[in-house]
Amino acid sequence: MTQLDEFGRTPLHYAARDANLPEVERLVDTEDVNLADHQGWTPLHFAANAGAPDVVARLLAAGADIDALTEKGMPAIYWAAVAKRGNPVETIRVLRAHGADPTRETIETYFGLKSPLHFIAETRNKPEIRAEFADLINE
Repeated sequence: MTQLDEFGRTPLHYAARDANLPEVERLVDTEDVNLADHQGWTPLHFAANAGAPDVVARLLAAGADIDALTEKGMPAIYWAAVAKRGNPVETIRVLRAHGADPTRETIETYFGLKSPLHFIAETRNKPEIRAEFADLINE
């Protein structure tokens, strides 16, 4: 059994967060790829937020749940869209190619549930990020 730290995370969570593909490769077959930490983050959420398409692809190949949600209802595609490092555009492409649904209303807000697409359309996100959802945004 893998030991959890005080945040409920395993070494796989940290390898995904750090976009460390060799370490993810080493751990992916011995740790639960869908184990959520105390805030509901799985290794896939961390990899998406790191803008790490290769790590995202490897986790998905190992059975990571593309529809897993954080405690606030945020799926991996949301975290890829707001990623500030790595290659978020390619990460979004990998997630969408594997069936991530940016229109699913799962994110808890004061005004009810919203989808990742709502946030992308409502905010002045980077043009290259918005372009990845152009087929879904009516401007």
